[in-house]
Amino acid sequence: MTPPALRAAHDAIRRGDMAAAFSAAQAATAESPQSAEAWWLLGTAAAGVDAFQTAEEAFAEAARNAPAGSRLRAQMLSLRGKPLMSDGRVAEAVDSAREAVAGGQADTASLVRVSYTLTHAGLPGEALPLMLAATESDPHHAEAWYSLGSVCRAMGDIKGAEAAFKKAIDLSPTPPVAAYFNLAYLRRWTPEDNHIPVLEAMACRTSLEACRVAYTLFKEYDDLGRTEEAWDCLQVGSELARKIEPWSAAEEAETVAAWKAHFPPARFGRPDDRPRRGPKRIFIVGLPRSGTTLVERILAAHSQVQALGELKTFGVVTHRLTRVETDRRLAPDVVAAAARLDPLAIADAYARETAFLQDGHAYVIDKLPSNHEYAGLIRLAFPDAIIVALDRNPMDALFGSYKLLFTGAYGWSYTQDDLAEHYRHFRDLMGYWKSVLGDGLIQVSLEALIADPETEIRRLIAACGLPFEDACLSPHEAKGAVSTASAVQVRKPINAEGVGAWKRYETRLSPLRNRLRDLGFAAD
Repeated sequence: MTPPALRAAHDAIRRGDMAAAFSAAQAATAESPQSAEAWWLLGTAAAGVDAFQTAEEAFAEAARNAPAGSRLRAQMLSLRGKPLMSDGRVAEAVDSAREAVAGGQADTASLVRVSYTLTHAGLPGEALPLMLAATESDPHHAEAWYSLGSVCRAMGDIKGAEAAFKKAIDLSPTPPVAAYFNLAYLRRWTPEDNHIPVLEAMACRTSLEACRVAYTLFKEYDDLGRTEEAWDCLQVGSELARKIEPWSAAEEAETVAAWKAHFPPARFGRPDDRPRRGPKRIFIVGLPRSGTTLVERILAAHSQVQALGELKTFGVVTHRLTRVETDRRLAPDVVAAAARLDPLAIADAYARETAFLQDGHAYVIDKLPSNHEYAGLIRLAFPDAIIVALDRNPMDALFGSYKLLFTGAYGWSYTQDDLAEHYRHFRDLMGYWKSVLGDGLIQVSLEALIADPETEIRRLIAACGLPFEDACLSPHEAKGAVSTASAVQVRKPINAEGVGAWKRYETRLSPLRNRLRDLGFAAD
């Protein structure tokens, strides 16, 4: 007979009441601590209420209680990946994913989860054969095709990605919003070839689905030059996104003030020559859509350089070491606690967490635009690190962010007022870091790079202390995965396609332009 708590947890999950399922599953694990099923229920419910640490611990306990070498154990190990990734424990997530596959019992759903973990950890090349095998053995599994599309996109196989996403759409029993969303950004659509009628008729089940449909419609209407319809869709999407991911200009102002207060210029006058682990680090920072991925590809084309992707690791390990319990990753008390840490402890933790990605190159790149917040702390943790800061015309950079849906990041990108306020704080903080880091912050203008690529690339390579290599002039040919919004664009030669793109919506963007001018920034 099924224990009452176990039955109650199952019932609550079936009706979508994750809070009730969480309570019932906690009771079930207390009643039956050796039950893999009870721990699986707790992990599922915990993930449903965003209690990721509890979810990971529950799935790990379920795996320990599952028979060795069983399909159940593989399933539980694969389920650990997403909560571990959400908690920033990427190396552990990869280890768990690999263990799930190693037993040879992973089913298609588990392989899809493993692929998610590996791709988001910057290892799509490792995920690719798994998803090719999954779609071959289970060719009617829509999620497997969707996962294959994501892997192909990251690997630069745009045709393969398009075919896989279309297959996922054809096989999906419900409207595959995510597949349409990703498909839309693979190429330019035409009046004869687009998905607008299907998207317009789509019934969305959640606010996030409606949000994704709106952004997808913006992209396809914009491709067709139908800017009025495109703008209307963007307004619907951005309004929904702001409700899903609220952002506070006042909180960002507090964070900038905290960085200045707790990391005064005197902190940067005492070189720390204690040895650090691993290769020489290159951090590329700036606004999203400012050219950070292009610069990453330029440097990654060099024989001595490896790109590790967009890593949240530096911020995650810093927050973890501060031991400050808060939902705000950079609340002022977190910054204050970070200032009291030994920078070498941060460097060691970062090195341990990223070691699994490295393949022996002398230089490695960490390209996360929002690491601009940590620039000073990065310098203290890695005194010889190369920090490259991108600059771009604010109207192009901010419109580039405004027209994209960054799920789980950049909550400032959904209204014109928030875009301007964030830019003000971004420039304030970057100005401060420049004043204390001086030549330790290498500045690159995207417009200058596009206008005179060879001159700017030679300057950048020299500033990084590297010998020049001709391959750096052809970044579109550089090998390696790209998982950012620029994944398609950077596979093309350097071009000016995006320069002045905001002017298609010049009248509509006048509030942003006027606000930037009021703040003293050029906006032309």
